[in-house]
Amino acid sequence: MKNTASIVIGVLIVIAVILTGYWFWVPDVGALRTWDQFLSLPTMQCTIGDASVKGLSGTMYVGQGRLRADYKIEGEGTAANLHTIVYEDGSAYTWADNVDFAQKSVFNLGDSSTEANLFKISRCKRVWNLDPKMFVIPIGKEFKDRVGVDGMASSTSE
Repeated sequence: MKNTASIVIGVLIVIAVILTGYWFWVPDVGALRTWDQFLSLPTMQCTIGDASVKGLSGTMYVGQGRLRADYKIEGEGTAANLHTIVYEDGSAYTWADNVDFAQKSVFNLGDSSTEANLFKISRCKRVWNLDPKMFVIPIGKEFKDRVGVDGMASSTSE
């Protein structure tokens, strides 16, 4: 009986160690290169900022195939408060509070997109869940499509 109890306790300890390790494991979000890697990210809250990018700070929330970033860019006496939301379908919406800017684009990790650059300078920690309301774009904003390779752009009202 003692031997069985010892085995059960040992198994429970191993399971607890594995679960604890998984919970505290945070992927290197700066190394993301594919859409599948993005979709598989755990639910996290990230701090945006890096000494090499002066004037950039904010918070990013990632999980369940979505992203929301709220960040500020300061420079030369001006500041812009920006927000980016990425949905499961790969649509990225970026807008500003205090300047006339609202843009819709395709989220691309392998290029120099705003979203990819935010990942490169973020430090993340796991969180339990995210409020779905934080992934709603503002009503009444007119999002202009990012100009494509052919130079064409159109506008979309979301």
